[in-house]
Amino acid sequence: MSVVAAGSFLPIDSFNVVVLIAVFTLIALGLHFTFGLLNVVNLAHGEFLLIGAYTAFQVQETTGNVVLGILLAPVVAAIVAILMERGILRSLYDRPLDSLLATFGLAVIIRQTVQLIYSANPRSVHDAIGGSFALAGFNVPWWRLVVVIATVGLVALVSAILARTDFGLHARATVRNPALAETMGINVGVVRAALFALGSAIAGLAGALLAPINTLDPQFGLLFLVNSFLVVILGGQGSLRGLVVAAVVLGGSLSLLQFVISTVYAQIIVLVIAILGVRLRPVLAERIAAYRERRSSARGSGPGSAGKALTAEAPRHG
Repeated sequence: MSVVAAGSFLPIDSFNVVVLIAVFTLIALGLHFTFGLLNVVNLAHGEFLLIGAYTAFQVQETTGNVVLGILLAPVVAAIVAILMERGILRSLYDRPLDSLLATFGLAVIIRQTVQLIYSANPRSVHDAIGGSFALAGFNVPWWRLVVVIATVGLVALVSAILARTDFGLHARATVRNPALAETMGINVGVVRAALFALGSAIAGLAGALLAPINTLDPQFGLLFLVNSFLVVILGGQGSLRGLVVAAVVLGGSLSLLQFVISTVYAQIIVLVIAILGVRLRPVLAERIAAYRERRSSARGSGPGSAGKALTAEAPRHG
């Protein structure tokens, strides 16, 4: 599976840099919850994008309203996620290998079910807006701009939920120390189910948003799975800021490289960047922490610090 399969359908122009970064961020954002926070190696993540995309398609075919399908996609994905988490995964959080096998089996079941219902024939979801506009001499498709705006909005929303709400506080406590969180009265099981459902809902919405700019078939989810894991792993598990940085590095590198070399070589270089990034990230983080500690120590021992310390320690007379 190519690391950049998700971007293969996008045109190579300057706006592609922004769009591909948004795509890499969007497809990994849901995995930030299920893998990054809950530490579940969720191989069914791509199938939640698939569920979202086919929900948009089905609503479009039934009502003719693709916008309604996009709005319903995260709801359907969240319902499936809750059933999956409550039925199977809730007893596997401390058993990573078992959770990996369970999510792999569930991914195959979902994919085959979609193929039984809709067949393997390619489908399409209509662009809800259509057309494009000129910006700084470049042709910008409206729907790709919607994808970029939606990605920025979702990142801001996720950041606010995790940092500024009671649920975010309970989620952080549950992730860091489940046993201690339970002693504080936090229902760890409910928080875990909510995190899994939220991550899957975001994945479903991502699938619905990306369906109009890609051919839809039962393999749709596999197109994004490897990319999602690479972004989360490179950014650091549990780090939303790192996820965005990793998406910028991988998506931006691919887009820029495609201007000067073939797509095949660009894919190889991006894979090398991802591997080197995973290898060097802990070393860089350690050096940055040491540098900050030295700067902090230097501020604490400024020109007046020694004098103040001597004055404080000097004996008083009289």
